[in-house]
Amino acid sequence: MAHQLLVYVILILLGGALSLFLALYALIRFRSAPGGGYYILAALMVSILSFGYALELTSPDLEQIKFWIGIEYFALPFLPVFTLLMCLEYVGMSLGPWKRRALYVIPALTFVLQHTNELHHLYYTSIELQPGLGFLVVDLERGPWYTVHTIYLYGCLILSMALLLMRMRQVRNRFRLQILAMTAGLLIPVVGNLYYLAGLSPYGLDLGPVFISISFVFHSMALFRYQMFNVVPIARESVFESMGDGVLVLNEQNVLVDYNRAVLRFIPELTKRSIGRKVEAAMVPYPEIAKCIIAGNECDLKLDRADLEYAHVRFSPINGRSSRCSGRIVTFVDITDRILLEQELKRLASTDGLTGLFNKNALIEHSKQALQEQTQCGSGISVIMFDVDHFKRVNDTFGHEAGDRVLSEVADVIRRELDEKAIAGRYGGDEFVLCLPDTLPKEAWMLAERIRVGVERMKIVVEGREVRVTSSIGVSHTDALIHNETDCMQALMRYADKGLYRAKQLGRNRVNLYQNPAVLEPLEAQ
Repeated sequence: MAHQLLVYVILILLGGALSLFLALYALIRFRSAPGGGYYILAALMVSILSFGYALELTSPDLEQIKFWIGIEYFALPFLPVFTLLMCLEYVGMSLGPWKRRALYVIPALTFVLQHTNELHHLYYTSIELQPGLGFLVVDLERGPWYTVHTIYLYGCLILSMALLLMRMRQVRNRFRLQILAMTAGLLIPVVGNLYYLAGLSPYGLDLGPVFISISFVFHSMALFRYQMFNVVPIARESVFESMGDGVLVLNEQNVLVDYNRAVLRFIPELTKRSIGRKVEAAMVPYPEIAKCIIAGNECDLKLDRADLEYAHVRFSPINGRSSRCSGRIVTFVDITDRILLEQELKRLASTDGLTGLFNKNALIEHSKQALQEQTQCGSGISVIMFDVDHFKRVNDTFGHEAGDRVLSEVADVIRRELDEKAIAGRYGGDEFVLCLPDTLPKEAWMLAERIRVGVERMKIVVEGREVRVTSSIGVSHTDALIHNETDCMQALMRYADKGLYRAKQLGRNRVNLYQNPAVLEPLEAQ
């Protein structure tokens, strides 16, 4: 072999060996990754092309040169298709089966026409050896289909680079290095082929395979240094950007590094300008969120928005080398439906199904809480207890449906008369209890009287018969707690019950304010 060819042959063989190694490596490590399968095929085609061209340059005669050119064309026509399909998958674009098959039409025709060129000379009009070089280099006169093949090859490579560069604008710096390495790997053989087609290559050698060998150095960088198929940009798009949960990425100084679109539901004011700023500065309109993030404790937040009332915030560390924490991932989960369901279940558990008022247990708990919050300088606590006069007679005479209607209507009367701070519940049967924080005894008596009048005026018609009822009401009051909230509430209810009993003794359908010298302020009977 002439020493002038030795450098080119060595470079081509090294490139072929590298591409074959990368094809095998990809087959083992990431053949199922987006674009991975087509990368394996492209690398294999480059390997066949490189070894074939190296053997072409070392052939002793024209016939062997033609043979190895034929071997090269087992790979060359299909290389641009595999490259284009690899890039399409890598950036997350897909073609239908017919479009994908259509891409193989021109390569298949190129393969057939090149291997049958002696019959029609559409690919090469002539194949001869260049004279006067001292070594064998073929001189190819290109036919019309060679032009078609060249345009198709450049079209696929340029489109592949365009896809990568378009994707590069949409991804972060780490992924841009992957794409730049891949783009450089595609650009180098284009430059080399243009150099050859312009007639500038030494000795008329086709430098395409040489430049392809160099390009695979960049592909190896993309594979090993930038993990091209391990974390591709489309993975970020489909996993990070398409997550239903909002995600913030912070470094160890609580500086915002990245976020996905979903987090804008939780923090609408975030923009690209927020990246690089500390949490406090990026979330000025949301001090509660900023406080939660800085504290780093998993928690639920109340956001008070029409479409998003509650969010759950959780944290995951980002461990770098040597397991050192280099940042945090903050995840926001919409838990509005869950919280509202819990609230509804809690409401149902604390509500009397017939009247919609508190049931007995909820009434006692809410009343105890009101007693805890009662201040010494307030007006004290009053309790009203009443029942429906002769309620059993209503059930016996008109039926239980009528009794239920009566209780429901009584509850409506209570709701019309109460303010927001009052607590009302059905204590049992036809008995109702009202706890009135910060209410003077006279105010409680006046409220009880309005309820009595409202019950007396109720008109209920059941099966064409009118049902009328009255109520007997007892009222109690205290200015200060007796021992504790439980004892105090029990005492107030006991005294209100005594007042209720006294109202019945006095003829029913009346209000009686129970007076206990040890607990209640004296008040003249109304």
